[in-house]
Amino acid sequence: MDLRVWASRLALLLVAVVLLANPARLPMAYAAWPALGLVVALLLHLPARLRLRAALLVVLVSAPAIAIGYDAPVVLGLAGALALVAPAVLVARWLLPDPADQDPGPPPVDSARFLAVTFAGALVNLPLPVGAALAQDGAAAAASMALVSLLGAQSALLVVLPLFVRTSDRPASGSRTELALQRLLVVAVVVGVFVPRSTLGLAFLVPPVLVWAAVRARQREAHVQLFLVSTASYAWSVAGRGPYAPGSVGDLSPSLEAALLYLYVLALCFCSVPLAHVVDRLSTVTRQAVGASSAVEQMLDSATGTMFVAVDGAGLITHFNTGAQQTLGLAAEEAVGRSPVVFMPPDEIERQAAHFGTEPDPTRVMLAQLETGERRPWHLQRADGSRRTVSLGVSRITEPSGRVGGHIFTGEDITERLRAEQAMRTALEREHESVKRLEEVDRVKQELVSNVSHELRTPITSIAGYAELLADRSLGDLAHPQLDAVQRIERNTLRLQGLVEDLLTLSRAEAGRLQLDRSPVDLRRVVGGAWEIFEEQLRQRDLRAALRLPSGPVTVLGDADALERVVTNLVSNAVKFTPDGGEVEVTVSQRENGAALLVVRDTGMGIALPDQEQLFTRFFRSAAATDAAIQGTGLGLSIVHAIVSHHGGQVSIRSRPGQGTRVHVELPATT
Repeated sequence: MDLRVWASRLALLLVAVVLLANPARLPMAYAAWPALGLVVALLLHLPARLRLRAALLVVLVSAPAIAIGYDAPVVLGLAGALALVAPAVLVARWLLPDPADQDPGPPPVDSARFLAVTFAGALVNLPLPVGAALAQDGAAAAASMALVSLLGAQSALLVVLPLFVRTSDRPASGSRTELALQRLLVVAVVVGVFVPRSTLGLAFLVPPVLVWAAVRARQREAHVQLFLVSTASYAWSVAGRGPYAPGSVGDLSPSLEAALLYLYVLALCFCSVPLAHVVDRLSTVTRQAVGASSAVEQMLDSATGTMFVAVDGAGLITHFNTGAQQTLGLAAEEAVGRSPVVFMPPDEIERQAAHFGTEPDPTRVMLAQLETGERRPWHLQRADGSRRTVSLGVSRITEPSGRVGGHIFTGEDITERLRAEQAMRTALEREHESVKRLEEVDRVKQELVSNVSHELRTPITSIAGYAELLADRSLGDLAHPQLDAVQRIERNTLRLQGLVEDLLTLSRAEAGRLQLDRSPVDLRRVVGGAWEIFEEQLRQRDLRAALRLPSGPVTVLGDADALERVVTNLVSNAVKFTPDGGEVEVTVSQRENGAALLVVRDTGMGIALPDQEQLFTRFFRSAAATDAAIQGTGLGLSIVHAIVSHHGGQVSIRSRPGQGTRVHVELPATT
């Protein structure tokens, strides 16, 4: 075994032990960083037969170092050593592709696996410090310790391990002058940020220079710079320098200050390590792609749904893939060596030339489309004379030297898609016309209802007036059968008059012409007045009726008559749809936000769920009401909804068949 290898392993062990001994007597949140990463690096470079012995050696050496460094009993020092070595062993084992390999060498680690393993190792490191903090200082301290332990362990692994994983031999893409400048800049920036007592706002200067190294330097150098910058940032911070020095970030606890420092180191790691790995992979892929022209041609031929036609600098076809053969009906042997004009009709070239504002020359049209980068529909001619619409694009074929070696046409046959789109547009236009006709029909219907209602109001009023004169015997005495008939006329006239008023109200509401005389109104008086209308009807029914009003006023800004109509319609429905023996309850209350709440509850027949979605539709009546032959027009709830909406309120209904209905009306508070 090379003596230098063993010397480096011994150095790793010694540095880890010194860090664990905490010679600077740092707080626990800062101490021993990055010892975990160093121990993992040591185990990674040992044969499998020596790995367990090395782990035991680390425990035996670090246990007294921890006990001395933290003035703790030997038992706690041993526990701390085990808490360090256990995750280190697991991380080393998870990183190695074959843990039993006697001479593993640096492990090849991809970015996703590297991050997952280091995070798992940080989680394994948590139990002991968190448990100790919980036992000594309680749950809050344990939570802070969990955060700082997780971030510290993760950052220690991400800072150290990239130095010991297998990297490629990719040369640096930057010149010597550029790399020298980058190295000088990283030193200057780190010194400028962390040596003075700077603010957090300057810490953002460090990541860009590390990113520069990750992109332009070798992968190994990027990892070395990350390690040096991170350890320098940590050393100056614990020495009281830089933006992350203890006490420089407000009134944070030592644990949270350390967590902030470790989080910054993690940010540096995530800026550098994954990016360096990605750049390395991209470089490898690029080198492989240089000699892959034959594979590209095979892929082009396999793309049967896309047309690829390549032409050389002289404008002659050099490649005619399977997709082009199927689209244009030409065999590759018939197309290669000929000009693309073979499938571009003269009238189509003129159409495209007019679009691009150039002469009707195939070459000029192609160059004009190339300059705009536009993808255009071309009507190309097949070998049999028929035409297909192809979404065609043009791009240059650039050789490695930078010279343009030709052009490539890429296209997709969109003939059927255009036909489908046209059919869809036609269908949408027809549907739009149908909607407009339906809207016109609805408008005419509303105007008809409004006009008819206005025209009916005068004769109905006249009929009602004469019926009242007859019923009062103002026009002479009537026999009992005559008086009964007149009273029937009077009742039905009033019913018809109410229907006309309902139609007029809905018509005004839908037209936005519902006039409300708003003023501060005590909702208790409105509800009480509406309730008096039903007292006689309730006495004639076997119903348990209750009116519950608060002791204080419930003031809303509204139209008293319109709100009374809301209450009347709701109570009328509750009484009408509740059989004898049931309950009807009306409650008025006020929410904490000042909104007024009116609740009308009954134990009547209830409403099926499918019918509830249409309750506010004009003339809608539930199936149960229709089957029970209960009178009604289906306008009551529509009017309620219209009036409440114009007051800025909301109406909601909850109901179950056979269990009754509860209607909630909420009106906004008076402002």
